[in-house]
Amino acid sequence: MTQTQQADIEAAPWRERRFLVFACGNFANNLGESAYKVGLPLYIYDLTGSLRTMSLLAALAPAVVLLSPLLGAVVDHWGPRVFVVPGLLVQLTGAVALNLCVLNDHVSMPVLFGLATVVQVGGEMYRSGWIAGVRGMFPHNAARSRAALSTLFVTSNVVGPIVVAVGVGLVGYLGLLWFNVASFLAPIAVWLAGVHPPAKDRPVPRRPITLGRDIIDGWHIVKAEKRVMYVQLTALPLQFASGIGVLSFMVWYLRDHWDVSASGVSVAQGTANVGALAGSAYIAARARARPRYVLAVSVAVMTAALFAMTVDSPWTFVPCMVAFFTMRSAMTAVSAMIIVKYLPSEVLGRAEGLFNLFIGIPLLIAPLLIPVVQGALGSTAVLVALGMTAGLSLLCLARFWPQWDDSDSADSPPLTSKDVPVE
Repeated sequence: MTQTQQADIEAAPWRERRFLVFACGNFANNLGESAYKVGLPLYIYDLTGSLRTMSLLAALAPAVVLLSPLLGAVVDHWGPRVFVVPGLLVQLTGAVALNLCVLNDHVSMPVLFGLATVVQVGGEMYRSGWIAGVRGMFPHNAARSRAALSTLFVTSNVVGPIVVAVGVGLVGYLGLLWFNVASFLAPIAVWLAGVHPPAKDRPVPRRPITLGRDIIDGWHIVKAEKRVMYVQLTALPLQFASGIGVLSFMVWYLRDHWDVSASGVSVAQGTANVGALAGSAYIAARARARPRYVLAVSVAVMTAALFAMTVDSPWTFVPCMVAFFTMRSAMTAVSAMIIVKYLPSEVLGRAEGLFNLFIGIPLLIAPLLIPVVQGALGSTAVLVALGMTAGLSLLCLARFWPQWDDSDSADSPPLTSKDVPVE
């Protein structure tokens, strides 16, 4: 192994105490959010029985992600710390207000959607801060730390549905919503313990704030890093075919088509997330990523799984969900890992924001389009359309594969802002 290859292989982050402390707080927060994401749609279903309403609720998350480029520019300008605690406090405020409305039976859809939007905005602020701060907090193994945190996120998605399956019968939906509120306090405690992104290490230039220009400059740097761009473009159709709108459809399909109970749906979703955990953990355990091979397997498995779900049997549907979310998680983990690995620190906030925007647009369209297709053509047509969309990544893979011979190598260093001329 060459010296360059040895330098490229990062140490496992689990041996570092600071990482363990941060990871515990982050996991606790993600666990509450996972229970919230599963419990709230089920609560809405019990109130309305409407796929359209569930899909509109699912559209909130990708809609808020459209703010990511602006949030990323703010993070790069003032440093990651600007959004971590404020984002948590915004989430806390929105969640408490939502819970009080449910407690007092003020559950009109406009009020619920408005408060759910506040929770989503606060969450996006928090994520923008800590993701951009990973390299500063854990400089010796930033990429593997990012992948490990992605694995913990998937782990929380495994445990969250189980919490819902057990908690619905014990404390009801309101109790689960209060559990989400309590989870916001864990990362605040981690911050108070001294584990947080460092302050910006250089003074902000004395010039007018031009976040629009900052976003454009960041785009030039991101666009020049082909190793990142090829992965993100290839994964884009898969993101459309596997986002939260698709998950809401699958939850509705299990409930409506086969009359599976709420607890049964939670168990099925948790089982699928076990596969997702395996996919993410595999990427986190690798010292070197091989993104084109991960994407090739992801495209094949996810496309085949969607078409297989058209078989009219829950015993086929659930195993296909497992395979589908296993490869989706591997794809997501490697995409997140290479952003931290190959892009310079001063552009990480904007890079995350820009890619969240690219991903957010199809994720926003999916939950709006799925009910229309289902109403006009039926549930099977939805699965076929999603499978055909996922298959578009095959075209991207074929287009970019020859160029990946060099750009897939992990031996070359990341670009810096000085390497890219700003237009």
